[in-house]
Amino acid sequence: MVMAAKLRLRRRGWAFVGVLLGWATGLAGAAAAPITWDKKGAFEACLETSLDKWLSIQAQLQVNEDPAAAKLDDAAVAAWTIETIDRCRAVAQAADAASEDRFAKHMAQWRHHIYDLAADIRRKGQSD
Repeated sequence: MVMAAKLRLRRRGWAFVGVLLGWATGLAGAAAAPITWDKKGAFEACLETSLDKWLSIQAQLQVNEDPAAAKLDDAAVAAWTIETIDRCRAVAQAADAASEDRFAKHMAQWRHHIYDLAADIRRKGQSD
């Protein structure tokens, strides 16, 4: 019974992230910006650190024109977002619904964040 409840919650999470990703892809010209948290604790710090590492890797793939960069899509980003929220919730032993919502909305702009960082790397000529 507990497993069924967890699966229903997971499906709702996927649906939520999917809606956000679909909504965000319709926004033109949205610039990447840091996440503004209502409060910042261990959970938010984990999300931010994970995001910074992930964005760096994805931007490097773009800059290096790695074929793996082309394989990234909304479903993969949604899966990464959910896994990251779950991992950070476990690491911080706490979570905040408002922070989860902000993170999911921020991730809905994933293409902009990656392309902006890749552009910065190209400008600086610092690709690894």
